[in-house]
Amino acid sequence: MDQGASHLAGMHNSSWVAMRDGAMGTMCPAALNLPHDIATTDFTPNVESIRALDPDVVVQWSDSQLTAPLEQAGMKVLGITLTGTQQDVDTWTSLFAAMLGRPERAVQMKARSDEELKAIQAEAAARSTPGPSIVYFNRFSGGLKVAARDSYNDFYIKLVGGSNPGSGPQGVQGSGLVGVDIEQVLAWDPEIILLGNFDEAMPGDVYGNPVWQSVSAARSRRVYKVPLGGYRWDPPSQESPLMWRWLSDISFPSGNRTVLREKLGDYFDFLYGQRPSAAATDKILWTEVNGTSANYRQFDAS
Repeated sequence: MDQGASHLAGMHNSSWVAMRDGAMGTMCPAALNLPHDIATTDFTPNVESIRALDPDVVVQWSDSQLTAPLEQAGMKVLGITLTGTQQDVDTWTSLFAAMLGRPERAVQMKARSDEELKAIQAEAAARSTPGPSIVYFNRFSGGLKVAARDSYNDFYIKLVGGSNPGSGPQGVQGSGLVGVDIEQVLAWDPEIILLGNFDEAMPGDVYGNPVWQSVSAARSRRVYKVPLGGYRWDPPSQESPLMWRWLSDISFPSGNRTVLREKLGDYFDFLYGQRPSAAATDKILWTEVNGTSANYRQFDAS
């Protein structure tokens, strides 16, 4: 929204790590100098650390256990909710735009997002055959956690025309991101596996593990590390339209070179005022680690 770090006082360590490891740290190096010890992994605020920053406002998940300590300390809190829909992202965009005095920016961002959403929906509606079954792992190393119903990942899997076993008739109990055992995933036998950016798991960890060799996604080499751009592409963000295009391209490969690289450059120019180089785009798309997976050459630079 702000195209800079001048209004940021601090951030959650998870966001800082995404900036350090992704494109944002290069595009906006000042962000890496900000404090990032303000909360625990589960978002419980470190009230004293935050108060020391003297912020005008603290953005926090709308959970009374998370917001109350900040409010009791006299800080102004903007609580945001997440129910797994694109409407959530649009709401956040409008809130932050209003807070920063840039309402027109929210209108522009939503217009671009809506345009891509309609394009993806039209492509999915035009297909005559069902899409692949796709399992998204929010965590893979040290314990499995998958996307279930009411998660943003479930939203975009279905948006592109795929199916999510985690939210289907034989899916997991509960909503959001849910822990499962490997036997459950083997029974689902997904055709595509997505590895998120919240741990270090890579496609080679699936291909090289005998436990996974019977799974369709491993046999057909359709395991992919989700891209890491200005932010992670697996959760909802300002770059989600790029995630939709990427997922559609790997789910329904045409055999031709994709337009994603060009879209990525245009989108980054719009969002951040910078176009990533070919090498930076390769890093965002994990072309090296995904290079041995099926149909990934479609993302190569021309």
